[in-house]
Amino acid sequence: MKGLIIKDIYCLKKQITTYGFVIFGVVAVAIMFILSERYGNLRISVSGMEEAGFDIAAVVKIAVMFFMVLPLISTGDISNLFVYDKTASFYKVGASFPVSVKKRVLSKFLTVLMFFAAGLVIDILMSAVMSVVSDIILFSKCIGTLASITACMVVFTSLIIMLNYAGIAPAYSTALPIVVFAVLFLLVKIKDIKSAIINDDFASFSAFFHNLINAFENKPYYFLIAAAAVAAVCYFLSVFFADKKRGVA
Repeated sequence: MKGLIIKDIYCLKKQITTYGFVIFGVVAVAIMFILSERYGNLRISVSGMEEAGFDIAAVVKIAVMFFMVLPLISTGDISNLFVYDKTASFYKVGASFPVSVKKRVLSKFLTVLMFFAAGLVIDILMSAVMSVVSDIILFSKCIGTLASITACMVVFTSLIIMLNYAGIAPAYSTALPIVVFAVLFLLVKIKDIKSAIINDDFASFSAFFHNLINAFENKPYYFLIAAAAVAAVCYFLSVFFADKKRGVA
């Protein structure tokens, strides 16, 4: 199984290069934010708009967190592994290895978790530095947000792996979870969407995103538990689908 993980990492080496550029860009943005927040226009803007009653600090914090999670969400597209394996007919070769179907499927999940762990370590280090030099970023809040987003990415990627083993084309397996979540969001918030369009009332949307951000920061354990459950279900379903293919997975 170790060899399969190494093979997957080599398959994603192009994305590792992209990941390096993302890290460089995020670090550059973080440095500019720190300098501006300490000595530049951002410090003046925050002070002035807070006096006027605007929660500009919260807006800035969201923007900074968006840039900080880029290393986490850009740690590799697992669908590419299935494309490469199919192109090289690796499924047939892998089926001849003295490795069980369960371990071959598990190697895909472990590869993804290793990439996420690498992104999470980078983000935690950046959070620690920025929380020390910035008056806006709090390390405890950053850790909660990063843990929650990691959990969401694990859910998303686990679904992609399961759909690929189910026979869905990689191009569609990546888009399908996004479409499903978007449809569910529209169904749940349809009344608020109508109100926003017709009455120009965005209060409910503002409250929804505020509560979501609060949950990300203060209740990451909900997302982590959900991620563990979804990943486990997706793993067993992936093994089931792989077995249906007579072990060629």
